This record gives sequence, structure tokens and C-alpha cells, in this order.
Amino acid sequence: MTPIELASRLKTWGDHRSYDAIIRSIQRMLSGDTGVSGEIKVIVNMLTYLQHLEDEQNTALQWIQMPSGSYTGKAGDFMLTLTPQSKGRWLISIVHQPSGYSHPWPSWQNDLDSAKRKALFCLGDARRHIFEWQRDERLRST
Repeated sequence: MTPIELASRLKTWGDHRSYDAIIRSIQRMLSGDTGVSGEIKVIVNMLTYLQHLEDEQNTALQWIQMPSGSYTGKAGDFMLTLTPQSKGRWLISIVHQPSGYSHPWPSWQNDLDSAKRKALFCLGDARRHIFEWQRDERLRST
């Protein structure tokens, strides 16, 4: 996860600071100007755990190489696509097939293995988003 991705995640999870302040804080921790806060240690451990859960939940995921050079895989109701880009980078697309929801694309990854890991991590976010959307729809209909 890049500092920008971590800052976005913190903002989404309710960090009250401005986006610029969050980025500065992360950059200071990365450069060693300040120590890593206890909160960030907890968040990084939680993100590592979420990645582990996605890896475990998707052990049967088969990546199929397409003639175009892209790779696709199906995980439940989601179709994951890894598309090669210039300079060896990979673009990740995650689509919830029943609803057509396309999860926001993460930053390009520098190699195929990184793209596969990032796709699985983002898959967890997409699943949570669909769950929350479905829950909100049920609440509106009652």
C-alpha cells in the first residue's frame, strides 16, 4: 500500500485530519523523522490480517491468461482482470457481475505478482462495499 492509498484508507475510516496532514504524518514516519504511532501499528496489523483472510478465502482462484495477455479470475460474484500496461505495469479491474458495480481501480502495480496480491486485497474492499450497499437497500425497503 502506498502512502497515498493508506491516507485514503485512513480518511475513509474516519480520520478527522485533512488529507494533506495525514500524508505528511505518514511521510514523516517513513523517513524516520517521527516514530510509528501505535494507531498506525494497529492499522497495519489489521490490514495485514485482512490480506491474509483474502488470501485464505481465495486459495482456489484460478488466473487464466487471455490471448490479449491479460489475466482473469472469478471469485464468487466478482470478475477480476489484470491488464498489462506500458513499462511492465498492470491495471486491476474488479467487477461485481450481478450488479455491474466496478470497484475503484487501485494504482497500477509494477509486476504481475503484485497485481494479483493487490487484486485480492481490493476484492475484500469490493465485497464490503457490496455488503454495505445491499444492507442499505434492505433498510430503505423496510
